[in-house]
Amino acid sequence: MSTTRRELILGAVGAVAAQPLQALAAPRLQVRIWPGDESTRISVESDRKLKYSYMVLRGKKPYRLVLDLEGLRLNANIEKTLKNFNSSDKFIAGIRPGQFKPNILRIVFDLKDDVRADVNYSKPIAQFGHRIIIDLEATNADTMREVIARTGANEEPAKEVKREQSKPNTVSETQRVTKKKPPKKSGKTETLVVVIDAGHGGEDPGAIGKRRKTYEKTVVLAIAKKLEAQINRTRGMRAVMTRTKDVFLPLHKRAAVAVKQKAHIFVSIHADAWIKPEANGSSVFTLSVGGASSLQARWLAQTQNRADEIGGTVFKDVASQARSTVVDMLAETKLRYGIQLGDEVLSELAKLGPLHKSSVEYAEFAVLKAQGVPSILVETAFLSNPKEENRLRDARHQARLANAIFTGIRTAVRKDPSILKQT
Repeated sequence: MSTTRRELILGAVGAVAAQPLQALAAPRLQVRIWPGDESTRISVESDRKLKYSYMVLRGKKPYRLVLDLEGLRLNANIEKTLKNFNSSDKFIAGIRPGQFKPNILRIVFDLKDDVRADVNYSKPIAQFGHRIIIDLEATNADTMREVIARTGANEEPAKEVKREQSKPNTVSETQRVTKKKPPKKSGKTETLVVVIDAGHGGEDPGAIGKRRKTYEKTVVLAIAKKLEAQINRTRGMRAVMTRTKDVFLPLHKRAAVAVKQKAHIFVSIHADAWIKPEANGSSVFTLSVGGASSLQARWLAQTQNRADEIGGTVFKDVASQARSTVVDMLAETKLRYGIQLGDEVLSELAKLGPLHKSSVEYAEFAVLKAQGVPSILVETAFLSNPKEENRLRDARHQARLANAIFTGIRTAVRKDPSILKQT
C-alpha cells in the first residue's frame, strides 16, 4: 500500500483528520499536515474564529515555528496526539504543544532547516471551518524549483547549481573546446512538452462520489500519472506534472508551471459531479476570453475557479506578476489550437463511452490561463453517477482514459505540427 497523507502525519498513532483535536472548552481544533515536493502545508481548523500569532525563531537550532492560539487550553488528547508526531516531512522534525499562558495554547513546530512561512487566515468555505493555513517553503525554494525544472521531477537535483566556466589558457585546451562544439543541425525535431495537471488536491478534494465517496483528486492523479508514463515512453514527447502527490496547488501556480517549462500543451484532468445521478459522459473544455458556450460551461468554470478559495489561497497575498499569468490576447492561433486539440481528445474519449457534450465547450477557466499555451480541461466522467464512479476507480479504465487523451494529443500534433513553433 502506498504511503498516504495520514500515515505521514501521525505514523502509528492514527490520522489527525480521523481524531480531531479537542480543546477543553467548546471550540473544536483539528490539525492537518500535507507534505509536498517543494512545500509543506499546515492547516489548523476550528469551528470558531481563531485569534492567533506566529513567529519563526532562528536564534539557535533547531529553528522553530511558534503558533499561539488564543482562548484555547491544552488537554491530554492534544498533548498526546501532537507529541507522537512522527513524520518523514522534509521541513518538520517534531511538534510540541504547551500552555504558554492561561488563555494561550502554544504549538511549536521544530524545523529541520530554515523556512519561509506564509501564513493566511481562511474563512469557512465548503466543508471547512475557520482555518489558519501555513505554507512552509525552503528559503532557497526559487533556486530548487529551477534545479527541479532542469533535471526533471523524478531525478536527483544536480549537486552544483552554479556552474562557472574558466577560459582556456593554452592552445591545446582551446582546440579541445573547439572540437567539442556540436555542429549546427538543420531541421531538428523539437520535443513536445505536455504539462499535465491533476485537478484539486490536498485540502481541496474536488467532487466526491455519492455512493463510494471517491475523491476526484485521487482518481484524476491516477489518470494523470498514467498519461505521464505514456508520454514519457514516447520519443519526441516529454511530460511535466503540476503535482505528483496529494497536495494543494493554487490555480495560478498550475498555469505558471506551463509557462516556466515552455510547454507546448497544457492538459487539466478532472471528474465531474452533478445534482442528478443520471448525468454521465465525458466533456472537453478550452479557454474563452469572452463568455461561455453554455450555462453549464459557465457554472463549471465558476465551480473549478473556487478551488483557490477552498484551498485557502488569499489573493491579496499572491504576487501581482503571478496574478497576471493570462492568455496572450493577440495569440488567436493558440486559442484556435486549443479547440483543435480538444476536438481530437473528445473524438478519442467517444470511443470509450457516451459523451456528455459532443463538441468542445469553452469558458473562462482560471487554470487554463497559461500565457501562450494551448490548454484544455478534460472532465473524464461524473463521480455523481454510481456506474461512472465505479469505472473511474478501475485502474484499467483509468489507463484507457489516459490513452485516449494521449492519442488525441498525438493526433492533433500530427495534423498540425505548427504547435512546435509557437513557444
